[in-house]
This record gives sequence, C-alpha cells and structure tokens, in this order.
Amino acid sequence: MSFFSEYNVVFKLLKEKQQVVFYSESRHYYQYFEKLIQDLLNNGIEICYITSDPKDPLLTTAPEKMKVIRVKLLLGFLFSKLKADVMIMTMPDLGNYLFKRSPEVGTYIYMFHAAVSTHQQYRKAAFFSYDTIFCTGEYQQKEIQKAEELYVLRTKDIIPYGYPLLDKIKRSVAEVSNKNESKQTLLIAPSWFDGCIFDTCIQELLQELSKLPYKVVLRSHPEFEKRKKKIFKSIQQLIKQYPGMEIDELPNVFERLQSTDILITDRSGIAFEFAFGIQKPVLFINTNLKINNPDYQELEIEPIENSLRYEMGVSVSPDNLEQIKDKLTELQTMSVGFVQKMESLSSEIFYNSESTYQAGLGYIISKLRND
Repeated sequence: MSFFSEYNVVFKLLKEKQQVVFYSESRHYYQYFEKLIQDLLNNGIEICYITSDPKDPLLTTAPEKMKVIRVKLLLGFLFSKLKADVMIMTMPDLGNYLFKRSPEVGTYIYMFHAAVSTHQQYRKAAFFSYDTIFCTGEYQQKEIQKAEELYVLRTKDIIPYGYPLLDKIKRSVAEVSNKNESKQTLLIAPSWFDGCIFDTCIQELLQELSKLPYKVVLRSHPEFEKRKKKIFKSIQQLIKQYPGMEIDELPNVFERLQSTDILITDRSGIAFEFAFGIQKPVLFINTNLKINNPDYQELEIEPIENSLRYEMGVSVSPDNLEQIKDKLTELQTMSVGFVQKMESLSSEIFYNSESTYQAGLGYIISKLRND
C-alpha cells in the first residue's frame, strides 16, 4: 500500500467514531482476539480491526460486518487521533513510545498474548497507560495491583478474563492424531529477546537434533523476524543443510502445537500453551533470563515463568547440548501423570472458565456509549 493510499484510508477512518477497535501488529495475534471478536459481532457490535501486516488473512477473509484496514506508515498519527469507545490490543507500552493515547478513545484494554508475569519480561511501564487489564490469572492481578501501589499509579480495572486460547488448544488436540507420521514432530520455538536460542545456540542445537529420529520444525517469533532480519535469514539458510527440518509458516500457534510431540523453547510463553494446552512437558534451554525490566524485583513477587519452569518440564544448559538425548528420555518419564498435574495446576493458576470469559465480554459491551 502506498503512502497516499494509506493516507486516504486513515482519514476516512478518522471521520467517524468506532465502537470497538482491535489493533494487531501482525497476523499472528488474531488468534488471541478471534473468539472475542466473533462474540462481539454476534451481539451486534461494530468492530474495526487494524493490522500492520500485509499478509494478514483478514484483509481478504474478514467476518461479515467487520471493518478491516491495514495501516503502518501513519500508525502513530492514527493512534493519537482515533475516535472509539473501546480499543483492545495485545501490544504493551501504550503511550511510552510512538503510539500515544487518543483523548477520543473511552477505554483502552490490554489482553495478554502470553501467560507470563507482568514485571520481568515486560518493561516497567508497559501497562501504566492502559485503563483496563484482562488478566489470565490471579498472579497477574496481584502484580498489576502491587505495581500501582508501589509506583503510586492510577487504579486500573482488573478483569479476571482467563486465557481462552488454552481451551481452544485443548479442544484441537482431541481432533488431531499423529499416528500416520513415521517420525515424531519436535518444535523449536524460542522467544525473541537478546540471548534467545536463535541468538546463542541454534547451530549446535540443530546439529545435535540431526542425530536423532525426529521431524524438526523451527517457529520464530514475529518480533524476532522483524527486529533481527539478518539473523533470521542466516537461520533459514542453516536449516537447509538438514533434511527433515523446516521453518514453520503457520500464522496460528495452536495449529502448530496440535501436531507437535515435543517442544523446545527458552523463555517463551509458548511453554504455557504447550504444557497446559497440549498437556505435554517442555524441554527448556536454560538461556539467560528474559529481563526487560531491570527493576522487576522491586515487586518482591517471583515471576510465574520462573517459579513454574520445573513443573512444566526439564532443562538443559546451552553449553551441554550433547545431553539432549538424555533430556528427551527424561521428558518421557515426566509424561506419566502429567495431564492430571497440569489440570490441577491450571485450576489453581488461571481464571479460565465460561463465566470469567463472559465477564470480560460483558465489560466491553458496558463500555459502549450511546452518544
């Protein structure tokens, strides 16, 4: 899309007020909105969906009565002038950089695209400018409220929303079988911080896995592809050296996870989706912690991604990848009783239930004005 085409799209949009606006940085984030968008549409709510991804399938296959536009070059300008009752995003740091709040938006809502804690992997002020946080579990609620108290922030609405994607993953697993596959599928899916698997040990990891009888799939984080294009291109070239290995191109994580037997990751939130959704243990590469907030210890709350790491799987140092085969054997041992363990932990940790989801849906509808 040219600058002038985007200019016309943006100014046409700014002429009228929207009811509910969703912003998606890439096609990978729609999966977190999908159920909510469909239920809002079913309630007669008008939705405007803004994407910055030219490959977003909603640009050509949007649900009926849903306005979909692509904006990238003028996105900062659009954010500051947008008129809407509610704006919903999975993008943190509203108001901190290019994307400012608009005085014409009634309520800004943040939805999580990972079940990790709020204070270690996110920047200190990542959620300060939001009006409402849809929390996946009580742990996030406690963290947000502790930060408000500690840093003397205005009080946000905390909605015990849950993590609907987990339920979707669970349902999808029952519909898929790998019995016809000659090899088990092993998925490597790191996070995108400096020091992740792709930055530190991908070559050594692939070399060790090439000795084992697995179909190996690499799934990069969209932010890694965007921010580290040269490294990602080198990985694309590297994987060509190994028959039976490939790069994952599926936009929705649940589509890949439902056909995955073994997950290898570092500090990514995908570990929660695999352990609690697919209900299989994870093999972690013990890279350095993913810390985007050097002051995270001020909250005196251990991040859940740290405290649950050894409940969700087993770990290996990036310096000892020759142990991979033995660690995969440990995973098999850990698999015994793992489903029951995850079901029990899930009920303690996450808000997931139809009632909490409906509370979130009702909250959004309650914020729509009649002016």
